[in-house]
This record gives sequence, structure tokens and C-alpha cells, in this order.
Amino acid sequence: MIVKPLLGLLACLCLTALPDEGQWLPSQVREMDWKALEARGMKLTKDEFWHPTKGGVLSAAVQIGTGGRWGCTASFVSDQGLVITNHHCGFGAIQQLSSVEKNYVRDGFVAADRAGEARTGMHLAVVRRIEDVTARVHAAQASARSPIERVRVTTATLRQIEAEGERDPANPEQKDPNTTCSVASFFEGREYHLYYRTVIRDVRLVYAPPRSVGEFGGEVDNWEWPRHTGDFTFFRAYVAPDGKPRGYHADNVPFRPQHWLTVSQKGVHRGDLVLILGYPGSTERYLTAAAVADRQGIYYPMRHELLTGVIERIEKACGGDAAMQLRYSATIKSLANVQKNALGMVKGLARNATVQLKSEQEEQFLRWVEADPQRKEKYGAVLQELRELDATAATTTLRDLLFVNLMSSRVLPWLSTSVQLLAAIHGQREGQPVQISRGLARAVQSKTTDRDLSEVQAPVLLYLLAEARRLPESQRLRGVEAFDAKDLAGLRKLLAASPLASPEGRKALLKGGMQGLTDHTDPTVALARALAGELADYRRRHTEDEGRRMVVGPRWISAQQQWRGKSFYPDANSTLRVAIATVKGYQPRDGVWYPPHTTVSGILEKDTGKDPFAVPAALRKAARNRDRSAYFDQAIGDVPVCFLADGDTTGGNSGSPLINGKGELVGLNFDRAFESVSGDYGWNEQRSRNISVDIRYVLWFLEQVVPAKHLLQEMSAGASRAGSRR
Repeated sequence: MIVKPLLGLLACLCLTALPDEGQWLPSQVREMDWKALEARGMKLTKDEFWHPTKGGVLSAAVQIGTGGRWGCTASFVSDQGLVITNHHCGFGAIQQLSSVEKNYVRDGFVAADRAGEARTGMHLAVVRRIEDVTARVHAAQASARSPIERVRVTTATLRQIEAEGERDPANPEQKDPNTTCSVASFFEGREYHLYYRTVIRDVRLVYAPPRSVGEFGGEVDNWEWPRHTGDFTFFRAYVAPDGKPRGYHADNVPFRPQHWLTVSQKGVHRGDLVLILGYPGSTERYLTAAAVADRQGIYYPMRHELLTGVIERIEKACGGDAAMQLRYSATIKSLANVQKNALGMVKGLARNATVQLKSEQEEQFLRWVEADPQRKEKYGAVLQELRELDATAATTTLRDLLFVNLMSSRVLPWLSTSVQLLAAIHGQREGQPVQISRGLARAVQSKTTDRDLSEVQAPVLLYLLAEARRLPESQRLRGVEAFDAKDLAGLRKLLAASPLASPEGRKALLKGGMQGLTDHTDPTVALARALAGELADYRRRHTEDEGRRMVVGPRWISAQQQWRGKSFYPDANSTLRVAIATVKGYQPRDGVWYPPHTTVSGILEKDTGKDPFAVPAALRKAARNRDRSAYFDQAIGDVPVCFLADGDTTGGNSGSPLINGKGELVGLNFDRAFESVSGDYGWNEQRSRNISVDIRYVLWFLEQVVPAKHLLQEMSAGASRAGSRR
């Protein structure tokens, strides 16, 4: 495979400005006016910050996830594989390690030494280099004759490029165990980049504060400022003695990263430069006004309503049962986060008049196109083509949203697994065995307890089915009306007898194939069979839409870039990015001003003795003498806890390290202010603020509250070695 380095990519963008808006690619940061960046406080050279083949400080930021999914950002903070991220990013792992007797969620976790570090199901990925493969992908796409074929050709080409990238250079017939490749699309398919990563599968829990600290303020403070949450957790990455990644093994040793962050003892203050390194998940900055109106008026209100109903039923099912509360704590936390996000989207889009602003921009764009015959010929129809695609997508917004919730593996795992299994059976070729993925094969083997099925999933399913029956006639889901379970008792009876609720029943269906599936009379099988048809339709619609946008999207982006005539960054897509920001407060509404820092004093003021504002006794005790601590900031007058910056962030930036101009770690991003939740559709200079835990609070906590002085020593030693290398 012939590829070219990404060193000069996007140089044509003329990135001379240094706006705090933007989630920039590493290559784009290199093309910025470095002198202007130095004037703001940057001390690193371009190569120290990021080099396309050698890495740099930016390489210390890694992606972390669990269960085969990537979710958050983390960063190395020592040369011994020590990793720091948010408490909420590690919450699921902490919950899985906990029991009613040893409740690490409630009480926290401290490994006194390496032997005490706890095995988790988490994994992390380190980006080693990035290459441009755009020409190869576009050449393959040129052969497609339909939208669906275009998606299939693109997918096949990407998989081939990834497989070639993963070959062992010393033995091309074998896969390199140190390399995992993925191709990402940018600018609506105008560019494709190949990422070479090392994926580490043995990640162990090292330190977690108690929930009363890591989630201080709970859902009351979630997405809000002022914030006083100690949202941090430490893990450690392990590999085989030869340095190659492998799963958990007693002989594994700490991973030795090429780059790690030194920890700042001085922190940041108002007006300071910070850079946010991470893997923002998804933004939609270049949508049409019509598409945003659909999100604001239909999608997010319905999403908030559905999640509210689901959470209420799960919490009621858990009641006062400590074991059930612990079992579902991560699920409720995750759903509640999305629920409040949906409400913030509705309010933020309205407050910022995003739809109106985009409508005005589109009218300006059309006038610009009409003013030049060449532009009119090239871009005259592009906006109308996008609007037509958006109008088609809007006809199934409610239907798709209900279906996605019914298919949630987090809420209704047995139904999600069953529908996917039945869809695979239905799609099998005559005489051929059913092809299912490894993930689905594992799900088929999973067992749902009778209690989970009866007390939690039955009420949730009954609620979602009732909501599905309320959909407009044109958006009804097939199979829902015919499913004869209108009350909870009846549904519980059907689920108790369902072959889909057990691994044995699902295996029998798999063995029976298409004929057995068609002949089966069980009501739950009939429902899953109908929803499998919905899944096929859902996939077909979205594949056709994706294929059409592969043609229209690049033209739209090119037109937008030419019209706007300024620096242009791609939407977030879970790839490595950099946001450039300034520490600053903001005015959320008339007569209210928020400063950029909160302090330990604010924690004590919020203390009610009850969740979610119950301050641990150890913290109250340590706070009495905090003015003697090395982390007491004389300018602020206290130990800082959290701070604001105008960073351009979104989901996936949780755990992102914030560094100062020297490349030192000063904070961990964990949230956005409620007024800027809708920033996925547009950054706002006055309201876009990201919230980070100040690293000095973390250090103070490790020193004075729940001591882990061995971690402080490790980070200090790692800082000395990093400094000598530079």
C-alpha cells in the first residue's frame, strides 16, 4: 500500500488565525501561525507538540473505553503507564468491581502497590501516526453506481486499507500485534485518514475517589456551573514483558509510553492559554437550518421524554434494594447524563437562535452563489439537494428514535440481542450458515436474570411499547400493535415463557434457521421478528442516505469553505483533536457573572450531609489546614477545585487533559456549562465554556484527603525524566 504522510495536509486552509472555536486536527495545528500561538503563552515547538511520525506531547492523550466501545479520553502521567481520566469515565469499571460488601463506588478505591491494582475490562488506544489515504478511497468510490453500492465499496475499501496497515512489516502474512488501524472520514467524505494505533487490553484500576467526591453534586449539578466535582480516576496500562499488547496476564508489566504529561504544580489563572487534547465524539456544525429545526423541535424533546420515562421505571424497580441500586448505578448515571443533555440542547438551540442564524447564513450563501456564474454552475443546487435529504430523513425521526430505544443493549439487552439475531437469520442465504458477529455471538450466550427481566425490563418495555403506539400513523413500528401485552402482569407472563429470554432459547432459534423462525408462534418471537424487519428498513434507509451524502457532502463543504473564506475545521468524529482555549468566566444571563474558578470553600458551603452534597469527613478535616498546602493558591485564596475555559468540546472530551504552554497537565475536562450544551451545532463566544477539575485539587486530594503519596512520587519522578528527555 502506498500512502503519504499527513505532514502537509490542509496547508491550503491558511490557518493564520488562532480562534478558540474549533476542534482542530493535529496537522492543522502545525499549520497555524506559531508566533501568534507563542504570544498567547505557547512554549513548545511544533515538533515537541506534535510530529506526524514521531508523535509529541499530543501523543500522551489516549482514547479509553470498555466492552469494545470507545467513550472517553485519558492521558499518561508517568513513564510507568499511569493514566488519569474522569471518575465518570471509569464508573462502569468501578461498579463492576464493587459488591454490597466492598462498595468501591461508594467508598472509593486505593491500590497500595502494583499488586493491588484491580483488573478491569477497559482498554485504551495510543495514536502512533496518521496518513492520508483520500485518493485511494475516492478512486474506489468512482466505480459505484448507486448510493448503497457507494457505501459498500467505501466500507470494503476502508477495511482493506486497515487490514494492510495492520500487517507485520517483518512478516506480511501475519498481523502486527502492536498495531490496530482505522480509517476516519473528514469534511463529509472529502478526506480520509488512516490511524495507526497501539491498543492496550490490560488496564487496571489504581485509584478512585468515593462517589461523594467523584460525583459531587450528582444530577443536580450535572451540566452546570459553578461546579465542585472531583471527577478524576487513575488506571494503569499493562503489556507483555516484550512490550507487546495482550490481555490480562499475571506476568504483564506496566506499559512504557513514548510520551507522557508532567503535572503542573502552579495551575492556571484567568486569561491563561490552555490546550485541550482529546477525542471529541460527534458534532454537526455544518447541518442545514431544516435539519437543526428537526433536532430542536422533534428529536431532542422526544429523547428527553423517553429517557425520563425509562429512568423513572428503572429507579422504581431498584427501590431500596442496595444490590439492585449498585447493579443499575452505571446505567442510570449514563441515561441521566443523556437525558439532561437533551434538555440542554432544546433550551440552548432556542436561546442561541441557531435555526434562525443558520437560515440567515443560508440566504447569504445563496446570494453569494448567484453572484458568480461559475459558482452558480458548481454550487447552485447543493443546498437544495441537502434540504431534500434532510426532509426525507425528518419523515422517520420519531420512528427511528423509538426503535433505537427499543434496541438499546443497555436498557433491553435481551430484545436488542434477539432482534439482531433474527435479522441475521432472516438475511442468511439459502443453504448457507447464519453469519453473526463475535459480539452478537457473545450476546446470544448472555443470560438475563428472572429478576432483571420481570422487575426492570418488563416495565421499561411496556412503557416504550405504549409510546410506540402513540406515534403518528405514518411512523408506526411494525409488530407493536399486534403484540398482546397491554399490562405489566401479562407482559411478565409472556417474558417468563419467552425462548428469547434465555441463551438456550436463542440457540434453538439459531439452529432452526429461517423455517423455524417463520413457524414460531411465541408472541415475543413474533415481536422480535417484526422488529427485525424494522432493523432491515432502518439500515437500508440510513445506508441510502449515507451514500447520497457522500456525493453531496464534499461539494457542500467545499462551497462553505470557499464562501466563509477562513480557517475551517472538520466535525468531530472521535479522532485526535486539539482545542485552543483561554481560562475565563462568563455571563449566563442578565445580571449574573460567573468567575472561572471554584474552590474548596464552595464544597463546604454546599455540604448538606446528604447525597448528592454530602462531603466526606476526611475532606472536611483536611480542609481545615488547606492554607498550609503547596496547592493553596494565594491569588485565588483557596485550593482550587474546578475551572472554566472557552474550549470547544463535546462528548468524548470527557477526561481530556488540559495543558499549559509548557505542555504540563493543569486540568481534566469533564463537562460543559448548561448554556453551551447545544455547542454541537455551533460554538458561541459568550456562552461556550468547558468545565475541568483543577489538577491541584487532584494533587491535594491524593496528599491530604485519601492519601496515595506513592502516586504523587511516581508522577514527580516521571516529570523529572520527561524534563531530562526534553
